[in-house]
Amino acid sequence: MQAIPAPIVEVIESLQLPTMPQILLRFLEEAGDEQASMVALAQLVKRDASLTARILTVANSPGLRRGSELKSIKQSLLALGTRLVQTIAACLVVQNVFGRNLDAQRYDLAGYWRHSLKVGELARAIADKVGYVETEEAYLAGLLHDVGELILLGGFGDRYGALLGRCGLEGDLAELEYQELGTNHSSVGAWLVDQWQLPSFMADAILFHHLPAEQIASADQLSQIVWAAHVGSEDHGIEASDAGEPDGVAPVTMLLGIEAADFLSLCRQAAERVDLLAAALDVAEGPAGSALPKRRTPLPVPPAAAAKVIEETAAPAPDDPADDSAGAELEAAARGMAAMQPLQRTLFSLENDAEMLLAARESARILFGLGRVAFFLLQPARSVLSGASVGGQPVLLQRLEIPLEAELSLAAEAALKGHTRSSFDTERPVPVSLIDVQIARALNSEGILCVPMLTSETLVGVIVFGISAAQFARTRKRIAWLNSFARLTAATLETWRKMRDRDEQIEAAVVGRFRLQARKAAHEAGNPLGIIKNYLKLILQKLPDDSELGDQIGILREEIDRVAQIVRQLSEATTTATQSGQVDVNELIEGMRALYGEMLFESSGIELVLDLAPQLALAMADRNSVKQILLNLWKNAAEASPAGSRFVISTWDSVNQNGRFYVEIRLSDSGPGLPAEVMQSLYQPLDSSTKPGHAGLGLSIVAALVDKLGGHITCQSRPSHGTTFVILLPQVARSAR
Repeated sequence: MQAIPAPIVEVIESLQLPTMPQILLRFLEEAGDEQASMVALAQLVKRDASLTARILTVANSPGLRRGSELKSIKQSLLALGTRLVQTIAACLVVQNVFGRNLDAQRYDLAGYWRHSLKVGELARAIADKVGYVETEEAYLAGLLHDVGELILLGGFGDRYGALLGRCGLEGDLAELEYQELGTNHSSVGAWLVDQWQLPSFMADAILFHHLPAEQIASADQLSQIVWAAHVGSEDHGIEASDAGEPDGVAPVTMLLGIEAADFLSLCRQAAERVDLLAAALDVAEGPAGSALPKRRTPLPVPPAAAAKVIEETAAPAPDDPADDSAGAELEAAARGMAAMQPLQRTLFSLENDAEMLLAARESARILFGLGRVAFFLLQPARSVLSGASVGGQPVLLQRLEIPLEAELSLAAEAALKGHTRSSFDTERPVPVSLIDVQIARALNSEGILCVPMLTSETLVGVIVFGISAAQFARTRKRIAWLNSFARLTAATLETWRKMRDRDEQIEAAVVGRFRLQARKAAHEAGNPLGIIKNYLKLILQKLPDDSELGDQIGILREEIDRVAQIVRQLSEATTTATQSGQVDVNELIEGMRALYGEMLFESSGIELVLDLAPQLALAMADRNSVKQILLNLWKNAAEASPAGSRFVISTWDSVNQNGRFYVEIRLSDSGPGLPAEVMQSLYQPLDSSTKPGHAGLGLSIVAALVDKLGGHITCQSRPSHGTTFVILLPQVARSAR
């Protein structure tokens, strides 16, 4: 396995991959629909290799990754969130329309798309058949197995296109690629997946898919599955199955340990699924059934006279270096601004500075192929550019402050003069400074390109790209577009800040009026609550000492105190800190059963079962908060569970999590379970417009209270198998009881 030559890596590092137009348009439409299901969106993304690559790349980028690596499209979309997914969709549309890396008018990718889909579908079916657990991983590896062809076609254009034209079969392609480029599409595709640093053999599966059978036998199972899917995707092999076992099937069946008939059946089923998908997406059959991108039939050459008219009247390309007129520059700027209107709308929909800058970083990566991006925002009070408030960039840059003195750095020069500056300018207005060297080192780049973020009124900051000399040579033709992008980002950020300040002022005024009304309501509510409590006290005094009603009246008085406290907290100027104490969880649950058991469960035919650990350790918590948590969950379970079902509450203690001990409360119902879309935003309030009379606040309140108590809450739910909530509350050391 030869290393990819450095010049090849440099070219492909700055590429944007072409995206299947039908998929892209559908993706943009779905991503813009706030009601769209992430499950449906994931299914759509998985139909396209380059869109899959982009989503996985963004989700696993350092600025976005949260914890373990993401190998699933659904997990990646959930991690990104709807707003950032919309940003990606908008940028991909811009890239598809204005990108110059691949001339889609000159190449027919239909055969490539169908072949990629077929290998992905077959890899998933094989994985399921042989018991490979990560079927999603197998699908993605199969879908991306030939993505190196797109990268090379985008990076080398006609040079690689001519090579494809000389190649009759995909199996002969690798040798031609090595002769021409010193690498092949399998190595380039594996290089791309390696950039994601996944704990997976996906890159190896892509790298090995053209190896002979005797070599693949010693590889990992995922590589074997993708290799077999690639073999089974050959159309001639499937067609030959009616006349007997086709060539190539025997090594596959020996490798996977499945019957030839089963394998051929999987091949036919995968082909049928791809035909259905292709028909739904209007993807035509590839030229002559080829899996390789093919050059389209060229248009006829116009007569000399017509050619002269075309040459005289055709508008120059916006990036044409031969046209230096002011009119051409203005046209290029106008086209760039028009292209980025979808991006502007998306950026404006984000909720804070961090989200906006994160979206801008990924947008720059997609639009310009510049993966090393940093932001330095102006701190007017101290006259410095700072990266401190910008997440997702190297820690050293977050600690760096750049004084606004032009001679100290290119970033300061760009900010003060309002012009783009780079390490590769032929006439350097600023000598090389140590700050510039530090930024380049932090971005792991040869040099830097600094683009000022300006509005009509003020300087917002500077975008710094880490680039090489070769990248600068390619990028300098798009400086006007880069400036438009920076101005758009600056204007959106500045407008959002002004709106935030205005909203905070309005919110402060509204909160002030609310607190005044809440104080009045608390005062008025306190009187009847006090009367009810005193009346219960009188009743209690008239009861015999051994009456069972005494305990129940005591619980009612406690509930009145809790309601009074909730009403009182609404009127307080600041949120009252939770009053921690030692709570006997078993005793609390028993008391709640006496008060609410019949009303919530028994009257509805639901069996309430308590399985409480004897001598349970005390929990360090606020008693009223624990009661509020449990009551919300009890009500939810009672409303969701049908007659004849069970609701089981169990407790345990000394549960060790990260070296700390907790009291566990487990609540399990045998109801219908929670839908997938509810599980995706379990602890967020529901949109009251979609469920009249029900704001869905219960679980959001529960989660907030558990967090305030220093505890943890988890939920497991499956359709038709019920729902289980597990709450962990800090445990009081037994010696402290």
